[in-house]
Amino acid sequence: MLNAEQAADYVSRYDGVDPGVLSDGSWLLDRPEFWAGLLDGSADTDLVEAVLDRCPEPLGLWDEVAASGRWPVLRLGAGDSDLAVVEWHGPDHEGGLDFVVLPHGTGRCLSVASVEGHGWGPGLSWPEALRLVDLGTLGTPAQRLLLLQPAIGDAGAPETAAALLADALIAVCAPGASPAVALETARQLLDRPARWFRQDGALICDAETSPRRGGGFPPDDLLLITRALGG
Repeated sequence: MLNAEQAADYVSRYDGVDPGVLSDGSWLLDRPEFWAGLLDGSADTDLVEAVLDRCPEPLGLWDEVAASGRWPVLRLGAGDSDLAVVEWHGPDHEGGLDFVVLPHGTGRCLSVASVEGHGWGPGLSWPEALRLVDLGTLGTPAQRLLLLQPAIGDAGAPETAAALLADALIAVCAPGASPAVALETARQLLDRPARWFRQDGALICDAETSPRRGGGFPPDDLLLITRALGG
């Protein structure tokens, strides 16, 4: 979960939302519909079709959470290099998944990627994502990697990146899947041709939809995010 200062900073971007709406979302990891929702519309393979067939109504979980009046928070627990995923809900079925970096000791929540109707990103390079997977304590490493994949975009990721994500897909979503189909699914999920470079000490993304681009966040925040993610 977020601490009180982080929660207040997060909800400050929404009119009239109380920080108390945020709640522990670790239970989502045990719901197949949650993983199906992460894959829906992001890749087109037999693996994705099979996962969705087993969970024909992934939106049912979304409606369940919306009706609860709570916003689940999945915090990776990666120490000083931490990140959380917030499932937020607004009026008229608005909402999405928000990937927020939590710079240690600042009380801030900086959104680097979002999955929604008008989402943004990518927000993580491949090495940053791997560091969060390795340091995190939420769920299993495979679950952490799948949770982060919507925020990852890195044309410089090694070929082993797709193989690692394919293994995670099989472990979490599709135990009976063909390794070849899982690999193709992973390649599609990682097909975000953003590149990363250094500028004044900060890691910068060249994608125009990324808030970590030059001119996105203020320079001090770009550097803060880079340092928070171990860069």
